[in-house]
This record gives sequence, structure tokens and C-alpha cells, in this order.
Amino acid sequence: MALDVDGYAVLQAMAAAPDAFPDIRTEIPRAARALVVKQLKARGLRVTSLRLIREVLGSEPFALIADGLSEAEVKGLVTRLDPHHPSLKTATPGWHRHRLAALAAGEAPFRKGETRAVAATAKASVQAPAERALGSRPFAAVWDGQDHDAPAGRAAGKAADKEGRDKKDKKSKKKKG
Repeated sequence: MALDVDGYAVLQAMAAAPDAFPDIRTEIPRAARALVVKQLKARGLRVTSLRLIREVLGSEPFALIADGLSEAEVKGLVTRLDPHHPSLKTATPGWHRHRLAALAAGEAPFRKGETRAVAATAKASVQAPAERALGSRPFAAVWDGQDHDAPAGRAAGKAADKEGRDKKDKKSKKKKG
């Protein structure tokens, strides 16, 4: 009967002395990523395990590995971990990635029949089309010839100066023409 090697001890030794393994330096990140992805895809994965994985790896490496997952993998993972979320069926791939990160960071999954204010706003943002900027009030504004942003003290003086200049310009135009 052959004895098996302790994989954790071997990986720890390789991480402690990477100069001893120069020819497989490019394989290490791929193997590490593949192992974490395999654990994330495991049927027995629960939200607590997801949080533990993120805590052990750190938020940045976890985010990099999660970004490398395909849209289908992320959707399947979120569907398995948070199956009762009201926005799950109408969600975009970006929403699935955001939800996976939120679950890993500590947000609780929805229970059956549960509704929260967050779900209502997420549902509204998914269904309500955004208002077009060209149809909004600022784009329909018309200038009335007055500077409404000038300070109160200077505005009265500038307005009087402007009126005086306008009268002078009208008189000079009448004389010339």
C-alpha cells in the first residue's frame, strides 16, 4: 500500500522557497486558481464556506479569482447560494458578480418569502428605464438674460452697469444708423 504525500505541506514548502522551483513558476497561479474554483463549484459549498475562503485568501485574490469565473459559473454559484433572492431571475451577469462579492463579504442570503428594502430598490432599478438626459429639465432650460448665480451685493451693481451700457449702445447705434 502506497503512502500519499501531504499536499498542503508540499504547497507550503513550495511557497516558502519559490527559487527551488523556477521551471514551474507559471504553473503555480493556474494550479492555485483551479483548486479554488474547484472548491467554489463544489456542491457542498455554503455561504459560511464562501466567507471563510474569502477570509483565508484575502479580498483582492478572491476578487481576482471570482472575476476569472465565467458568467455561467457565477450565475450557478449565486443561484445555489442565494436561491430565494427576488432579483435573481431578471439579473444581469454584472449583478451576479456583485451579489457573489456581497455574499462573500458578509451579506446574508434571502430566505424563502423574505423581502427587504434592498431587494425592492434593486428590482426597481432593473425594471425602470433610466431617464434620458436630453429630455431632462436642465437641457430644456432657456436663458432669460440674467445672471442668477452672482452674489447678491455685486448682482445689483452689475445689473445697473449692464442697463447703463445697454442704453448707451442703443443711443450710439441710433446716431450711427
